[in-house]
Amino acid sequence: MASSTESWGSEAWKALCKVRETTPLVQCITNFVSMHIMANSLLADGAFPAMVHAIEEILEFTSLSSALCINIGTLSPDWIFSMKAAAIRANECQKPWVLDPVGVGATRFRTEKCIELINLKPCVIRGNVSEIMAVVGEWNVCTGEFTTTCCAAVTKFEYNIA
Repeated sequence: MASSTESWGSEAWKALCKVRETTPLVQCITNFVSMHIMANSLLADGAFPAMVHAIEEILEFTSLSSALCINIGTLSPDWIFSMKAAAIRANECQKPWVLDPVGVGATRFRTEKCIELINLKPCVIRGNVSEIMAVVGEWNVCTGEFTTTCCAAVTKFEYNIA
């Protein structure tokens, strides 16, 4: 019987092979810091990244893409409008989309905008411990350095996310 690590590795390999076979076009609305990293990561995996955030092309481009990734690191009114429009269009076209709630919980504005995006039903919410806890409303539990107390708090709230 294979261990869970072997099973996970096998499943991850199958997923990577599928990406390389299908070469999906992935629309990314991401912050300036991570654009380069995200583009290179997707290229290395066999996907085609497109950093498209201008509202004038969101509806058309999201319809053409295979998937959408939204990273809220850069929040401005124009980008927020584009993020929401792209998420709505991805849902209409039954395309998977991922939300990266960068810094959620740091400010009321950022948290409110993140919750608005979560209400648009992403397929995946990808975040660090603090961000996931902020998403479930417990951002005061984990601040500063990553600690075992924070890990214990995440375990306590993991069922709230599902």
